[in-house]
Amino acid sequence: MQAAFKDCHDCSAGFCTPGMVLSAIDLVARHPTQTRQRFAPSSTAICAGATGYHNIVKAVKQGAAAMGK
Repeated sequence: MQAAFKDCHDCSAGFCTPGMVLSAIDLVARHPTQTRQRFAPSSTAICAGATGYHNIVKAVKQGAAAMGK
């Protein structure tokens, strides 16, 4: 997941990224087959003002695939 966020997530400060990575790992572990509609609201709950959620969703999908979920 961390590598996926590095590849996909363009964040100006990076302050919120560790929380997003950990939340994404937990989300994928609990809901391994979810669609974008399911995890987008969860990911945006931890977004800081410097981010949007499009690249976060992309990173979660890529990270989930790498985790075999």
